[in-house]
Amino acid sequence: MKRIELKELPELIVKQVENIEQQYSKKIEVFSDYEQQDFLTLDQADHVIKDDMIKISITNEKYAEFVLSHELHHIELELSDEPSISSALTTGKQDFDGRVLAIANSVFETLEHVTVLKKQKEDGTYTDEIKTEYLKGIEAALHPKVELDRANMRFYRTLIMLDGMIFSEHACDDEWQQEFAMSYKYADKMAKIIEDNDLTVPFQFRRALVNALDAYNEIIISNGYQGLHFHTFLNITPVVSKRQLRLSLNQVYQIKHSEFRNRATGRDGFVLIGINDGQGVATLNLDPQKVTPEFYKTFYQYTVEQVFKEQGTKYLIR
Repeated sequence: MKRIELKELPELIVKQVENIEQQYSKKIEVFSDYEQQDFLTLDQADHVIKDDMIKISITNEKYAEFVLSHELHHIELELSDEPSISSALTTGKQDFDGRVLAIANSVFETLEHVTVLKKQKEDGTYTDEIKTEYLKGIEAALHPKVELDRANMRFYRTLIMLDGMIFSEHACDDEWQQEFAMSYKYADKMAKIIEDNDLTVPFQFRRALVNALDAYNEIIISNGYQGLHFHTFLNITPVVSKRQLRLSLNQVYQIKHSEFRNRATGRDGFVLIGINDGQGVATLNLDPQKVTPEFYKTFYQYTVEQVFKEQGTKYLIR
């Protein structure tokens, strides 16, 4: 990889970099790792944030300005007050763990694309040419040169199509509905959930994410597979009111003795689940041998704020 100096970048990108560096006290370095690209896709840049350093690498030279601007908008969202996904549990099957997280992160990024698309239209990096090239990549992804069984192809296409719907502003919906009716049905349902919420509001972003993952689970279950346990396997940053912080834990959350293991300790996992939506918000650091009826009785009387502080749970104020 080759380091790209700031002065070598387009003025628009320089301004984005400087804004992020000033607002979040981070240092951004950009590296080129150019490859021959057959299509324009939204993963031709990635980044790593470590302490006060952000390293971005890009692989598409022809559309470098678009790809870089896109990645910088994602970075801005990541650094902002936006709910995030994490998991501290394991099913004991590394491939399955990775699949659940990959799907959840794919849906998460599609939610971010609503805002990123708006910003890129405003800054001029999303053009008619970009839209055309992006859709060529989506079409190629919808017709992969690999053999999958019918159900798994539907699962895969639903995610690709969902992102295509959002980032192309539904440019190919009619064609996709005709060609991939089942995947279209669920992608369209997920898109409606996403677009019916104001994703600049953390509470609505979180609600849309939880509901979109539920909708994705429907296509899995409808094809005879077991659901992916998004509610208990994943933690999604809680968004609570100041009043809820003062309430006793049992008024807002319940503790679930998970069927999965705590990845860090190898012991039984305990998940804090929201009563209102059934979604996990934290994996509790508890000793299974000490989790007795008396423990529950005492623990449930702590305030939500006390438990969040004790467990190191990040939260956002609604």
